[in-house]
Amino acid sequence: MRLYHFTTEQNLEQILENGCINQSVEGVVWLTKNKELEAQEWADGNNPTVRISVSLLNISYFGRNAPPQKLVQGAADWYTTAHAIPQKLWVDVESLKKGHWCIYKGLSYRNRKK
Repeated sequence: MRLYHFTTEQNLEQILENGCINQSVEGVVWLTKNKELEAQEWADGNNPTVRISVSLLNISYFGRNAPPQKLVQGAADWYTTAHAIPQKLWVDVESLKKGHWCIYKGLSYRNRKK
């Protein structure tokens, strides 16, 4: 399953330093099936210009009984997980430039050896 995590370039620096997408202040990592920025309805003046694609085909990382966790109530495309998502599950890191998504500084993991 391909899910997406949206963030800002400022937050991306910390994510890359940590080597994983950590939980938000709510204690979860927010993921969506919808890769379009316009559908995200961000608030608080944040301007997400980074999209991290995550492959959850290897669901075992989340534990035997824990698929991409519970669907956020009332939001058909949103998922949360209480676990950090390590770089080994990332597919691409993209940034929004002039209305188009481009690979961010060569951070594509599509062809890496498993």
